[in-house]
Amino acid sequence: MPKLTHAKIHFNDQGTPVASDFDDVYFSNDGGMAETDYVFLQQNGLPQRWQHHGASAFHIIETGFGTGANFLLTWLRFRQFRQAFPAAKCQRLYFSSVEKFPLSHADLSRALAVHSELSELCQLLLDAYPLCVPGCHRLSFDNGAVVLDLWFGDVNALLPQLSAAADAIYLDGFAPSKNPDMWQDSLFSNLARLSHAGCTVATFTAAGLVKRGLQQAGFQVQKVKGFGRKREMLTAVMAKELTADTPKVRQVTIIGGGIASLCSALALTQRGVAVQLLCEDADVACQASQNRQGAVYPNLHANLTDDSQLHVQAFLFARRFYRYWQQQGLSFAMDWCGLLHLATTEQLQLRQQKLISHALWPQELVQAVDADNASAIAGVPVRHSGIYFPLAGWLNPQQFCRQALQYLQTQPGFSLQLNCQITAIAPLNQGWQLHSASGSINTEVLLLACGSKLAEFSATATLPLNKIRGQVSHVANPDMAPLKTVLCHKGYITPQWQGLHCVGATFDRTAHNAVLSSDDDAENLQLVNRQLGQPAWFADSQVDSAAAAFRATLPDHLPVTGPAARSPQLYLLGGLGARGIMLSPLLAELLACQILHEPLPLAQTLCDKIAAARFSA
Repeated sequence: MPKLTHAKIHFNDQGTPVASDFDDVYFSNDGGMAETDYVFLQQNGLPQRWQHHGASAFHIIETGFGTGANFLLTWLRFRQFRQAFPAAKCQRLYFSSVEKFPLSHADLSRALAVHSELSELCQLLLDAYPLCVPGCHRLSFDNGAVVLDLWFGDVNALLPQLSAAADAIYLDGFAPSKNPDMWQDSLFSNLARLSHAGCTVATFTAAGLVKRGLQQAGFQVQKVKGFGRKREMLTAVMAKELTADTPKVRQVTIIGGGIASLCSALALTQRGVAVQLLCEDADVACQASQNRQGAVYPNLHANLTDDSQLHVQAFLFARRFYRYWQQQGLSFAMDWCGLLHLATTEQLQLRQQKLISHALWPQELVQAVDADNASAIAGVPVRHSGIYFPLAGWLNPQQFCRQALQYLQTQPGFSLQLNCQITAIAPLNQGWQLHSASGSINTEVLLLACGSKLAEFSATATLPLNKIRGQVSHVANPDMAPLKTVLCHKGYITPQWQGLHCVGATFDRTAHNAVLSSDDDAENLQLVNRQLGQPAWFADSQVDSAAAAFRATLPDHLPVTGPAARSPQLYLLGGLGARGIMLSPLLAELLACQILHEPLPLAQTLCDKIAAARFSA
């Protein structure tokens, strides 16, 4: 996927944004919202269709996000619909919009200033508007009732990556005569593939190539009166036969007790699914999620690899996710204080130089710094250059998990069993039976999110899971108090929290238990001195305490997420390594959507890369 660039725009005398490269306006000088209402909402039968929609979610696909005007008015109408019909079955709106040339934040802010009647929604969109990075950016509004998937990239490359069918299509974008690259046969065939039976289409244009393209793809097309002075426009409906409804999942059992399982429980309960959480410990977050301060940042490559694409999308999603839950009242330590990755070896220096010279990632995400700038950012003197992640930071996963549990225990349908070790799982005709020392439990759908124990069941025994013991040392040192950002080398050091810094972490592939080791504490301190050249501010560091646990990884260093191979109604989430805090929110969202057959927040190629089926013979 090529590097993205922002749209080049200017504003005409009426204050309407104009795309300089396409010489076309983003919305009518006669009133953008009136045009949106007529062309896209009314001609798709909205909002009336929502009253009688038979599913809990309604999905709209849009080509050309532009200024977001179509989304904003649809959001307003859906909010009004939910207020007027609170008992309606349709409770969530998914809006998947593709944009090849995203507006910059500054241009979007100016373009939206004309919509005074939508000022609140405009500001919420601006607050959540993502960086100019390719792929899907899932933005959630109105406590999850409205989900905007912003797909940045070429529409004909991205539509094959969408998997969930649409109920309505906004066929927008610049006119075929101005933007012929978009209006290809593949556009229409992919829209047909992504259409439910009865899916409606509305487009501002009446061009013959659009009419023929829709008809050849299987849509029934008609011309109707256009907006304002425009004589005609097109509407269409998908004529394919109805398929049987997918049975609704009402209950999911999760085996686990760490951040992956708690994030999954949050994603499912938000969608009205009953969740039973089974944890083998006396409390949640007693194993790999017990860390005091886990660093949160993406692993970026000079090229757009699958794992760097996954990392950047997961990282940006995690920032939004944790901030949302803090706003909902969950109290946990978190600080987006930035992170410096110091080039402490020649190999690392070359890799970082390549990353920066390729300029694939925006400066808001990562930037090069010399030793002087790194020292100023860190608050303590360092000898090495490096790269700086201004949006990164740290989070206390144990606090988050326990706060999330308190919230979940207030939700209808949620239940918890602690000290519940599942010894075996067996398929039933409709679901799974779980065996423990206290008896058996039957469940409709089973999710294994149990960290290093993921491969200990017969259905998952072929997973090539690696268990790596790691120990983090909690260090006291007044001289380190000025440190104000996370420092990474071959290990990491966090800023002070409650008088202690986290220094880690060891990697032991041979260990069989996670008991604490004073040798590991010494190894963590020695690593800092060896990598950073025995800095004076670290000299008097004393280990106060430590935490040890097993990380679970897979040979390709990617997680496993999704349905288990050849095991219906069994789902897996694991192999997160040391990245559980960052990866869990997005992968839990992905799992919830897979279980409920809702639009996915990742490209299909990425879903395939992290699927359990990749390890099937």
